[in-house]
Amino acid sequence: MLQLLNSKLFLFFVICLSFSFTQAYIISGKVLDSKTEQVLSNVNIYIENSDFGTITDIDGLFILYLDNHLEDSIHLNIKIIGYKEEIFHINLSKPKTDLGEVLLKNQSLELESVHIHSHKHESKQISDISLSGQTLNDNLTGNIATTLSNQPNIGMNSFGVVTSKPVLRGYSGDRFLLIKDGNKTGDLSQSSIDHIITLDMSEVNEIEVIRGPKSLVYGSNAIGGIINTSISGNPKARVDKLFKKIIFGGETFNKSTYGNVMLYIPIKNNQFNISLNNRNTENQTSPIGELQNTYSQTSNYKLGFTKYSTNSYINFIVENFNMDYGIPPSLEGHINGVDIELIKNTFQMNLHKDITFHNFNQFDIKYNLIDYGHTEIAVDGNGTVELYKMTNNIKIEIQSLNTILGAELDYRNFSSGGYYLTPNTDELDLSFYGFNETEFSNFSLLSSLRLSHLSVKPEEYNYNNLDQQIKNRNFNYFSSSIGIRKVLDKFELNSWVMNTMRAPKVEELFSDGPHLAAYSYEIGKPDLKLEEIYGIESSIFYNSNPWEVSLTAFYNHSPYYHQISKMGECPNISDWDGIPPHPCEGADFIEWGSGPGWLYIYQTKGVESLIKGLEFNLNYNYRNFKLMYDFSLVRGENLTNELPLSYINPDKQILILEYKEKLLNYKLRLSKIHSQNRLGEFESYTPSSFLVDFIIGYNRNNQNITIQLNNLFDEEYYNHLSKIKSIMPEAGRNIILNYKIFF
Repeated sequence: MLQLLNSKLFLFFVICLSFSFTQAYIISGKVLDSKTEQVLSNVNIYIENSDFGTITDIDGLFILYLDNHLEDSIHLNIKIIGYKEEIFHINLSKPKTDLGEVLLKNQSLELESVHIHSHKHESKQISDISLSGQTLNDNLTGNIATTLSNQPNIGMNSFGVVTSKPVLRGYSGDRFLLIKDGNKTGDLSQSSIDHIITLDMSEVNEIEVIRGPKSLVYGSNAIGGIINTSISGNPKARVDKLFKKIIFGGETFNKSTYGNVMLYIPIKNNQFNISLNNRNTENQTSPIGELQNTYSQTSNYKLGFTKYSTNSYINFIVENFNMDYGIPPSLEGHINGVDIELIKNTFQMNLHKDITFHNFNQFDIKYNLIDYGHTEIAVDGNGTVELYKMTNNIKIEIQSLNTILGAELDYRNFSSGGYYLTPNTDELDLSFYGFNETEFSNFSLLSSLRLSHLSVKPEEYNYNNLDQQIKNRNFNYFSSSIGIRKVLDKFELNSWVMNTMRAPKVEELFSDGPHLAAYSYEIGKPDLKLEEIYGIESSIFYNSNPWEVSLTAFYNHSPYYHQISKMGECPNISDWDGIPPHPCEGADFIEWGSGPGWLYIYQTKGVESLIKGLEFNLNYNYRNFKLMYDFSLVRGENLTNELPLSYINPDKQILILEYKEKLLNYKLRLSKIHSQNRLGEFESYTPSSFLVDFIIGYNRNNQNITIQLNNLFDEEYYNHLSKIKSIMPEAGRNIILNYKIFF
């Protein structure tokens, strides 16, 4: 216990550590357009949160002379309207630094707004992923899982495309976090495969996968990483005149159509942001036919109001998200499928203020009220399940350039109705967290700590199958991480260690009833302990024009890993014609009298596990041509049962050939998904596949048109992480059109 306390104190001390030295300094460079390589004049060059700055001359050159009153490192901002801002972290260890040629990426398709109070806090890891601009357009689909599926070691859990969810390095559920502008989504997507993520992709401007110590700022269960989406209508984007953004498009494999209208309306020191989204899809198709009951109808309406002051703003957002969608039929459940009706209402308040307090320069208070509910209805009328979740979340945070300190309080009320017998439960989750990046003479030290307490209070209830009495549960836990980043000439090295702890979900503790849309009968385990994972990651990056090479390896061990699985499986079920008697009549791993007369029983157990893997990336640039290659693999081991861990995505190789012209961008993407023959309990073999995609992007002034031709040769292929792969393969040939206009 004393050793644990000392470890906490040490980590907290590292978080608060900072050093400062002074020295005269000169910074120089040349700024160019990344596409045309033409010089850019009148570009703003300034040091964040200071009065030191200059602009580039007619040749794109700049020289910034500094006095000797600065700290040992600075953030140099390079910014001009129409281009993406670049921020350089510079160590003042030498009297002169020449940045050479600085290439700015054109951002004419993004909102040319005044970004106030941004205080961008950079702490990138080599293994981080970022999709924005044309790269996002080239991957954009109607779902975040399919949008990310071409990235290293990202798989996709699915029950049909509409319900798809990302799997990061073998971690699914809530072993990673998905957030919108830093806020949790407040839905039930991480609790079951049939629950959707309440996010419309037409409002997403950027997707980031954040790893390493900084990820603990967002939550304790971040071993798989953080998926952060930047959404249109962020209060940091301020305009000086009416600004309109329109997006529409569709996909052919499910005959989907979607549209988004975004309005930014400034009135003196106030601004209204209005967003209207609609998306409709029919049943998805594959090379062998149509998958029944996989439709969806989505509407999302949002109104934001922001009042700006000289050094602060206060923002209010109300949002309504509605979605009706279908779960396909299965012999292991309802033979006609299940329909789900979902509604989520959100109220947000964001208060931001620039401050001067020691080294801190930013203070934020965020409040979120999320009222979520959905109803699962068997198409044949045999059963209904209702699930509700009310979330109140408040977060208080203070930041400097290198430090983040905060506290978060989350109150959740879970309730259910119909045939779902999980008790109504109140959860109170309190966390204190911190992150720090300290620059030393030849390396950076990154550290983070998150201390949490969770109280779970279920109501009394009579259960059919639980062999233990329910009771209040209290969990005290902490997650921590420490790492280094070092640059040596053309090499960069990252390495960090992390421990995370995750409390069991309400469903894992207390469920006892049929989950209609998941085609399962779920039994909780009230005595589940905290899940613990201890991990290490190391990366190396080499950059020497025209080559870029990176290699990342990770190793995560869990002495107690929550895994939900069937209690058994009927070996002859695939040959059964549905006419009684059932081939496993009377088996104790089946709940009789549920669904179409029976459902497999699922329960969460604690097992010892090991997940490890690597990611290799190679880029080659030559004039307008670019070659990109990714190889990724992950291995999971169930050490308790001496079996491969279930639900692990297979190895993947992706080769992209890209050619850019002045207005057009062409990509040929070749994907090799390896077979998965490392099978966990009750899993089945999945064959390999080879997919060919061709993408065309057109950019002109304030317009963008992107056409994706995916699975060009209509390959019949299967997703190992799909719950319905025994019924239907994945999507066949698919044409995606996305059009954006800003004015």
